[in-house]
Amino acid sequence: VMKEKLFYSDTFNLTPGDFDHHLRLKPYSIFNLFQEVASRASTISQEDDLQDCSWRLIRSKYIIFKQPSLGDKVLVETRPLPTHKFEYRREFKIIGAENDLLARGQSLWCIGDVAEKLMADEETKNEDDQEDFVFNPGPEHRPVFKHHVRASDLDFFLRLNATRYGEIILDAMMLPKNEFIKQIQINFINPAVVDEVISVYKTNVENKYFLIGKTDDRTIFRAFVKTNYV
Repeated sequence: VMKEKLFYSDTFNLTPGDFDHHLRLKPYSIFNLFQEVASRASTISQEDDLQDCSWRLIRSKYIIFKQPSLGDKVLVETRPLPTHKFEYRREFKIIGAENDLLARGQSLWCIGDVAEKLMADEETKNEDDQEDFVFNPGPEHRPVFKHHVRASDLDFFLRLNATRYGEIILDAMMLPKNEFIKQIQINFINPAVVDEVISVYKTNVENKYFLIGKTDDRTIFRAFVKTNYV
């Protein structure tokens, strides 16, 4: 069983690779900051269980409040949330140089043999500042593109790295300059491995988008994205 550990924070410099072509922080970069600070926190607090592949990441999400600028230094904070013996949750905050909250997110891990039940429950849960996510693409969902999983996409478990889903979502969204991603939730259904081809489908109602990634025989992920306009 994972024991709750102390609050942890670290600073990161944002580089050009963290931003998209509209100079907005990429989903990949946000999830990568979460992953990096969680890894450092688990190393310091000796949360060795998270390095065990019997624990599966089943959900990550964030809401962004303010865009940082290229070259900014940000503070990323994380803390464990109340949980039970089959699951493990962390909250994340990204804080700007002026102590302003840029983004907040959560990730959820669980024991592999209860992952499917927990994923079904989690798909309908939301935080107070996040709207209900309806995972139902319906017959109108349309193909967007295919992602071929390459060796450079893999983590040390030889699965598609969780942060890479952020790149897939950004590619699938292809937003105009006046529309930007406000929040994302990704539910990781089945792991993808090298040489698998993920077909991505998308549907939306106004600024609320549903995405689903599938191989020939499995659903890999489901995602909800809400956008705003400038």
